[in-house]
Amino acid sequence: MTRFNLILLIALVGCALSVVTSQHKARKLFMELQTAQDGERKLDQEWRELQIESQTVGTGKRIEQKAQRDLGMMQPDPKKTVILVVDSNAPTPALSAKP
Repeated sequence: MTRFNLILLIALVGCALSVVTSQHKARKLFMELQTAQDGERKLDQEWRELQIESQTVGTGKRIEQKAQRDLGMMQPDPKKTVILVVDSNAPTPALSAKP
């Protein structure tokens, strides 16, 4: 009977250790999951901020202001503007190589 009790005690200790080990692994994996989700939230927030910045920087008014301020460019005078209308159905002249 003592031998049987000893075997049951060893089995009980083994089961208890396996439960503790599995709980530890579960907690460790949960912490990794939380870390990954935090990283995902940060990246998502950064992506939204970059989209807003991209929309702000890409507006025509902003580009025009930067061109005037940084490059000294100006809008052309409408009186000096020439508009060319190109017929897309018209054949293009062949380019010839000059010797």
